[in-house]
Amino acid sequence: MDPAHATDIYASIVLNQLFDGLVQFDSHLNPIPALAGFWEASPDGLTWTFYLRKGVKFHHGREVTAEDFVYSFTRLLDPATKSRMARRLKHIRGAEAFRAQKASRVEGLQALDRYTLQIALTRPYTALLSVLAMANMKVVPREIVEQTDKPFGEHPVGTGAFTFRTWERNQRIVLDAYQAYHEGRPFLNQVQFKIGKQDSEMLEAFLRGELEESMVPSSKIGEIQNHPRYRNYVHLRKPLLHILYIGFNTQKSPFTDRRVRQAFNYAINKEAIVREIRNGNANVAYGILPPGMPGYDPTIKGYYYNPTRAQELLAEAGYPGGKGLPVIDLWYSTKETTGPREMEAYRDDLAAIGVKINIRKAKDWPTFKELLNAGTPAMFRLAWHSDIPDPDNVFFPLLYSQSRLNRTVYRNAEIDKVIEQARGQRDYMQRIQLYREAERRVLNDANWISQHHRVFENLYQPYVRGMKRTP
Repeated sequence: MDPAHATDIYASIVLNQLFDGLVQFDSHLNPIPALAGFWEASPDGLTWTFYLRKGVKFHHGREVTAEDFVYSFTRLLDPATKSRMARRLKHIRGAEAFRAQKASRVEGLQALDRYTLQIALTRPYTALLSVLAMANMKVVPREIVEQTDKPFGEHPVGTGAFTFRTWERNQRIVLDAYQAYHEGRPFLNQVQFKIGKQDSEMLEAFLRGELEESMVPSSKIGEIQNHPRYRNYVHLRKPLLHILYIGFNTQKSPFTDRRVRQAFNYAINKEAIVREIRNGNANVAYGILPPGMPGYDPTIKGYYYNPTRAQELLAEAGYPGGKGLPVIDLWYSTKETTGPREMEAYRDDLAAIGVKINIRKAKDWPTFKELLNAGTPAMFRLAWHSDIPDPDNVFFPLLYSQSRLNRTVYRNAEIDKVIEQARGQRDYMQRIQLYREAERRVLNDANWISQHHRVFENLYQPYVRGMKRTP
């Protein structure tokens, strides 16, 4: 329960009860004030100044100051902390020098006075506010963190609506209401998080009345939607900031030819895969950005199932009926039970246009990652979960030519320029327009097949009210 080490949605849910940051997300994923009452950016976008609320106190009674944020961000960047999320602050001036131990402090972090924090960047980065709303960016008290008797994550102290009470490993985490919370005492006296149950076990415990909330296993989606047993429960369905795609190494034959890539896109019946294999527990992907992501455009339809058009494109590329194409290895790695059936569906759909696919499953994720790093697979299935609700967190890592996570080895100098321009564009509508134009152009290049976006499905007891889940 240390913000520096949170890497998944479950840890973030707990941390958001215990800690606060400078900003937070509203229900539409817009950054709004948290411990910073307001902020301003310099005209060049390089200097951000945050003005803290006065009188906010940590759970142990000390007031929060700007120096606490300097410490918290410096700690996150410190190699000794070994935080996987340090990369999120790399745009701060002096961050790289500090991480390389070439500087004793982070030059771009400065407390101008007790309640004023200044962050200086190396380049304009409009997504900074979304980064600062992440669970990793919460403020922590130095004197508690540096106590040597036990790790901070085992006795967390923040400023959030709840205080830490106990953590029974693999059993439960118990939090109590913080009476002096700066936004007013929370409605609930206590929150308990049960740990370690599989989805099916969680659902059964929920149905016995032992839990207020339960995830819905994909195998149960149809039953929950149609069986009267579930009628009185609150069923919440929200999109996740996720995309699953089938990527092509655009530098390897036959995928150097855009027509081949487009043909493969038209050949896959992704609507049937989502409907029949995933029981509707996903949104079919027609574009790149998922629903709920700023910039998502529902009018973008991308590629639809059209095997006739797929065959025409293959013929135009010199492979009529698939003749002349080699057997293509399609690599994947997944723990999802639907994975093998989905791969078989891809194979069968492509066979229908004359393409022979050999399904290859890596023995584990590290092995698969090594293959991707080496650029071995010409065709592969991969998923991306965005850390922050900002289109930059899709376009830059996956489509910028110099990104190490650009697994399709996609190279488009014009798209690179748009991505760079959008990163520093502070006008919201102009920025969104840049991403939408880029999305349409990338879809035409067809460097991957957009398959689906995952959704979050939960059940709540009928007496639970006011629940909202953002993507």
